[in-house]
Amino acid sequence: MKILLIALLSISVSVGSTEAATINLIATKDNTLIENVEGSFSNGAGEFLFVGKTDDSELRRAVLHFDIADAIPAGSTINSVILHLSVTRAANNKPASENVELHKLLASWGEGSSNSAGGGGAASTTDDATWIHRFYPSELWTNAGGDFSATVSASTLVDDIGSYTWGSNSKMVADVQEWLDTPSDNFGWLLLGDESFNRSTRQFASKENSNEALRPVLTVDYTPSLAIVPTVELPLLLSE
Repeated sequence: MKILLIALLSISVSVGSTEAATINLIATKDNTLIENVEGSFSNGAGEFLFVGKTDDSELRRAVLHFDIADAIPAGSTINSVILHLSVTRAANNKPASENVELHKLLASWGEGSSNSAGGGGAASTTDDATWIHRFYPSELWTNAGGDFSATVSASTLVDDIGSYTWGSNSKMVADVQEWLDTPSDNFGWLLLGDESFNRSTRQFASKENSNEALRPVLTVDYTPSLAIVPTVELPLLLSE
């Protein structure tokens, strides 16, 4: 006599592509931290970002954010990262080219409707990042001038008007990988100029700049992970 036994065969299948892909991301928000003890000035909606030290010994730092998790599939591996920025003006009688550094920000911040064509900024508005505020008028940075890592993620020599890039290097890749894997940690980068001398200020195009070609762009090369189809159980007939 033959007995039929019914067993279950479990099958899981990997599908998808492991080919690398490249995407260009426009900044989702940006702003300039304008040195002022009361946080009275900002430039959330302005066409420009400012970095460095002015003729009057006042500091300017720019903050940038890119929405990584909304643009790149979860589980992907980040291969390379390049930040593209455009200098649209440099200070008159400026000294030689200076290093402008990227530092990972450690706290969230905002972009209000303040709008100024110059580095002096306009009156801060609700949710603006300022020298002392993460979100004007009530949420403060722990440290005036922004809360950011002391570690330099990337550095580039910046001189006169023109296009400049930061990366790719292992630290920038690690920053973006972290932001993809843990979106709640993504506060973006702070641009820090040489603040040891006056007239080091550079004016960069912001995401609101009327010339789209000059706006901040982050180029990310990544490899998507393989998607795993859920286990399928199929009946298997055995006889003996």
